[in-house]
Amino acid sequence: MTSPSPDPLQLDAGQVRNAADFHEAYAHFVMGNVEAEDGDAEAALIEAASAYRLAGQWRLLVDRKGGIALLLRAASLYSRAGLMYGAYLEASLAPVRVRDRRDAWTAQLLRTAGRPQSAAGPAFEELRSDRFLGHVQQQTYLLLACAALTAPRSEQAAELRSFATRSPHRDGVVPMGSMGMPVRTFWGLALNMLSPDDGPAARTYADTLTGLSRTYARTVDLAMANTLTWFNGAAPIDVADLDVIGTMAMGVRHFGRARMQDLLDTTELPAVALVPLDLGKEMVPPDDPDLDRPTRRPTTDVADQLRDPWDRDLDPDTRDDLGGAPDTTDLNDRNNPRRPDEPDGPDGGLDL
Repeated sequence: MTSPSPDPLQLDAGQVRNAADFHEAYAHFVMGNVEAEDGDAEAALIEAASAYRLAGQWRLLVDRKGGIALLLRAASLYSRAGLMYGAYLEASLAPVRVRDRRDAWTAQLLRTAGRPQSAAGPAFEELRSDRFLGHVQQQTYLLLACAALTAPRSEQAAELRSFATRSPHRDGVVPMGSMGMPVRTFWGLALNMLSPDDGPAARTYADTLTGLSRTYARTVDLAMANTLTWFNGAAPIDVADLDVIGTMAMGVRHFGRARMQDLLDTTELPAVALVPLDLGKEMVPPDDPDLDRPTRRPTTDVADQLRDPWDRDLDPDTRDDLGGAPDTTDLNDRNNPRRPDEPDGPDGGLDL
C-alpha cells in the first residue's frame, strides 16, 4: 500500500525516492564505522539513526511500509544510544512490539521527578543511569510513549498524570521538534491521552493537532519559497514531520479513527496541512489491535463539534504556542541550512 500522493507538496516522486536513497546510503556508511568501532560509537549511532530517520520521512511519502521500516531501524539505534526518541517512534509506529516495555519506561520516567534539569554537575551524573533523561526533549518523548501505551483509567495512568501535572515542563517553553514548538504543547497531548475524561480530552487533542498541522503548512510554505532547495529535496525542514505524524497515529489508536476524523473535520485545513495528518492515520491499519482496546467510550457533543476548534475557549498560552510563526532563520540560505535534528530536534541538541 502506498502513501497519499505528495502532490500538495509539489514534489516529484522520483526526487522523493532519491532523497530517501541518499539518506539511507549515508546511514549505511555511518553504521559501517560503528561496526568497525572506529571513533565515538555512541555519536556514530545517533548520526546513523538521524540519517535513517530522514530517509524514513522521505520514504513515507511514496512507500508507507518502506518508510516505517527505516524509521523503526532509526528507533532501534536511538534506543541503543540511550535516546528516548526511539521509544516515541516505536510507540507511535509499532506499539505492539514495545508494549511489554511500558512498565520499565514508566518507572524510568518517574525516577526523574524532582531531579534538577541542568546538564552539568553531580545531579546530572546521577541521571546518567537513565542516559539522557536529564534533557527535557527526551523526557517529553518518553512521556508521550508511556501515555500512548497506558489505559487512561489505570493506576499507572494516574501516576503518570500526577508526574506530568507537577512537572515544570507542563508549562515549559523550551523548543523541541523540527518546528521548535514549546515543550508544553507535547506535555498537553500526553495529558490528554492519560485523561479519564474522554470527551474534552479528545477535543483538546484534536485542536492541538490542528494547530501543529497549520504550523507545518506555514513552515512548508516558507521552505517552498526557495525553489532550488525545495525541488531538489534539500530544504532544511522535516518534509514529513514525525511529531505530527506520530501524535496523530497515537490519537487514532487512543480515541478511535472515526472520532479523530470527526473532530478534525470541524475546521478547514489547507491541503499541505493534511499531509502529516493523513500519514499519521495511515500508520494505523484498519486491523490494528489497539483500535479494539476497550479503554475509552466515545462521547459526542454535537454542538461542540459543529464549532470551529479555534472558536473554543482555548488556554491563551496554548493558542499562542500553536499560532506563532515558525522560525525562518537560514530557511532560504542554502549555504548555511539548519539541520532538522539540530539543535532542537529529536537529538536534543546534545553535544556528543
